[in-house]
Amino acid sequence: MAGESSNKKCKRSASSSLPPQMPDSSGSRGGGEVTVDGAVIKGYHIFRRRPMLGMRLPVQPEPDNALDGDAMVVMMPSLANIKTEDLDVVTDRKRSTKVRDIAGKVVGRVPMGLSAILSRMKSAGELAEITCVATGEPRKSFAPWPMPGEKGGGVVIPCKLHLQVTNRERTIEALRATFQSDLGPEKDALSVALKSSHDLLVNKETT
Repeated sequence: MAGESSNKKCKRSASSSLPPQMPDSSGSRGGGEVTVDGAVIKGYHIFRRRPMLGMRLPVQPEPDNALDGDAMVVMMPSLANIKTEDLDVVTDRKRSTKVRDIAGKVVGRVPMGLSAILSRMKSAGELAEITCVATGEPRKSFAPWPMPGEKGGGVVIPCKLHLQVTNRERTIEALRATFQSDLGPEKDALSVALKSSHDLLVNKETT
């Protein structure tokens, strides 16, 4: 018995001296969520709908858009997909609009250049789902987005885009490359974050 007790003490002592195991960073190569911050929802002057801040809004292709084959619209969720306690939240006091009044309707569009990038990646099977979260109230367009009075300018809604991806590491590399090659000044507003246990920021372009 004394020998067994001594062996157990040795085992506990040995295990306590081992360094703590570090988390496996290879998870970034698997599927998960990537967030694009600094984006905007366009088209408020057309649709005049204010989404509820913080609500996940589905982003869908707009195949009947004759001007842009890669157009993507930001939708309010359907009534069935909205929490009961959110249905009567007022999103526009001037028009007395509640969440239930705009359920299932178009809020706006993803900016043209960004929608083209996301459309290609979705067609390639790299994106399983795209959602959008409004982070601010409608406001006049601001730099580096086109200014009011310029082509593509007007009123915008600040937002984040959430991408459900099949390979986070590859998606981040692809977004970084295409933002630089395919976008204009607006690329400087966008940052890409890998949503992990530490919410690690992996890409913020600096000049």
